[in-house]
Amino acid sequence: MSLELLKKLDPGLIEIPSRDGKILVSNHFQGRIFCEIDGILLHRFVEELAKNPDPVNFNNLGGNSLWPAPEGGPFAFNYPCGADWTVQPGINSVRTTTQEVSGEHVRIEKEIELVNRKGTKLRIGFSRQVFADDLDVNYTKFLLKGVSYRTIDILTVPRNIKQSDALISAWSLEQFPGAEEVYTFGCCENTAENAVNTDFYGDPLPRLTVRGKYFGFRLGGEHRLQIGVAAKAHPLFIGAYNPRRNLVVLRSTELRHDGRYFNIADNDQPSGPWSAGDMFSIFNGSRELDFHELETIAPVNLNEDGTVGGSVLESRTFLLTGERENLRRFLTELIGVPAEFLGEK
Repeated sequence: MSLELLKKLDPGLIEIPSRDGKILVSNHFQGRIFCEIDGILLHRFVEELAKNPDPVNFNNLGGNSLWPAPEGGPFAFNYPCGADWTVQPGINSVRTTTQEVSGEHVRIEKEIELVNRKGTKLRIGFSRQVFADDLDVNYTKFLLKGVSYRTIDILTVPRNIKQSDALISAWSLEQFPGAEEVYTFGCCENTAENAVNTDFYGDPLPRLTVRGKYFGFRLGGEHRLQIGVAAKAHPLFIGAYNPRRNLVVLRSTELRHDGRYFNIADNDQPSGPWSAGDMFSIFNGSRELDFHELETIAPVNLNEDGTVGGSVLESRTFLLTGERENLRRFLTELIGVPAEFLGEK
């Protein structure tokens, strides 16, 4: 039902063919991206909320959405002028418009106004380019079906915004159903030791395991949790394995040297915005919310005159469906994920 409802609610839904399925880009739903294989929607999509959106509160519909970071700290966008946690209309309700469609490429944009915790108003240019992406791993020998896409997400700000008044990072939050018995993981260039940032909220350590270049983060439980993966560890990718849905997701973004990574966490950031610098984040919605997020994060571009220069994020998402045993073999044999990170003894 979800795929049919998505198409019904957004008659202008843009479809991009990709291997065994399609990439779906929705202006109606604020520039979110969804994917399907064999008519099954792979991303989280909350039907009732999509049909009856709240006119004030956050409509947490799912899909892959582009956000401005930081969420918390002195420059927080989710605590405008010190208010309670909120999602401002520019992200929550303003729709994008299509600027270009050509073959396997779509560009959508909108202009929004946001206010941060310091009271700084920013007129932000919000742009997403979506491309069908080649699957550069041999997944077919594992009898799997796949969809892959690449995004270039850009947030621009006026030239007169001082670094002492605002910071901004392009932040892609990709949501999928399920938390209990979902296994997430990541890989770093050399070692995952000290790569994981646990300074968000709650205590994720009992659910974390590190083995060489890899870390595992078991989702579910009673409490919402979030972790980051530090840019200084040179992380290569993060991913999730959901055996209940027969789904594997891999996300990647390249380390950028044209900006500075900063703390995006939803807390007061007592040590300041430069106390962390993550390229990835994983959100565990716990038993209560029953969804999870795989997130990619860009640095902020800083100008020599002390102003903020916006942020550019390039990400790849790779989704696979198939029999559980084949998915596990793909992850362990080809991607190198330790079997114990996938719920195996």
